[in-house]
Amino acid sequence: MLGTASESKKKIYRIIYGYWQSQCVYTATNLGIPNLLHYGPQTVEIIAEKTGTKAEKLYVVLRALAHLGIFVEKPGRVFAATELSELLITDDSPSIGHFLMHITEPDMWDGWRELESSLKTGEVPFELAKGKDFYSSFMTENPRSKYLFNNAMSFLTAEAVDPLFEVYDFSRFQTVMDVGGNQGTLIANIVKRFGCKGILFDLPHEVETAPNNISKYGVLDSVKIVGGSALESLPKGADAITMKYFLSVFSREDSIKVLTNCREALPKDGRVILLQTLVPSLGAPVEYPDGTIPGLAAVQMMITNPGGYWRTEEEYKDLFAASGFQLEQVVYTGTSLTVMEFSPC
Repeated sequence: MLGTASESKKKIYRIIYGYWQSQCVYTATNLGIPNLLHYGPQTVEIIAEKTGTKAEKLYVVLRALAHLGIFVEKPGRVFAATELSELLITDDSPSIGHFLMHITEPDMWDGWRELESSLKTGEVPFELAKGKDFYSSFMTENPRSKYLFNNAMSFLTAEAVDPLFEVYDFSRFQTVMDVGGNQGTLIANIVKRFGCKGILFDLPHEVETAPNNISKYGVLDSVKIVGGSALESLPKGADAITMKYFLSVFSREDSIKVLTNCREALPKDGRVILLQTLVPSLGAPVEYPDGTIPGLAAVQMMITNPGGYWRTEEEYKDLFAASGFQLEQVVYTGTSLTVMEFSPC
């Protein structure tokens, strides 16, 4: 019993320490320290000079991060990169470092502080904290937050495409429309890999950076970029619509509106391809092999979204059925991303 109690206590402590860890990692990444150490070990004094910080205070943070394995501390207060810090490099392409900074930036933490209040009022925590909608208002006014969000989403998509393409074939479609596709990383990869045409659809301010991003894949001429709201209408012309995490931001009522618009935009033999991390059913493992804990991520979704959160497989089946769709197949990618394919009834 003593061993069990001791392990339980240590687990509680690790949970308590969680935000200390994430804030230290956020601060170092925001200062660009993983980028600096990528080129070789440096003393804390040199790092402080390059980042405009006080060496003695910075040392306390870097030492803590070394204890967590993010960096390595060497004699003479010298710090070096590790495999973990290399993942946080942000001066090259979208990385987990961008995802980290998006999730843990101060404005996002402000939303988390309103979680208890939101449970009592039903309001969106982020809107309680900041007085504005995260997606359409806040990011429009805060380019830095928009940059972090866009790169975080591009990173998550890039991580998912290879396992997805190994188990799901998009080549049977002539034109695929990615609804809520942000910078277009997913649709660019689909078009490049399978030779189909593409349509990128998202809010006007979300697709502003899409041309530059899609051009990196050499398929800009094959992807039509359209700005608009999925709650109002969708362009026609695609025989398949894909949505990656997109329905997570909507309540059940608004999700049905989006899916109704999907049905109206598709031909009778069209398909909706939902790409989603599913919350495990009761009794199933709560953590995916890649470390994703969907039940916890669902809370993060609730912080910024009015009524939106991650759902179980059964909840998505019910949602689509209420919108005039029937389930054709479920394909598991081996990662936290699952494919659910639906057709109009």
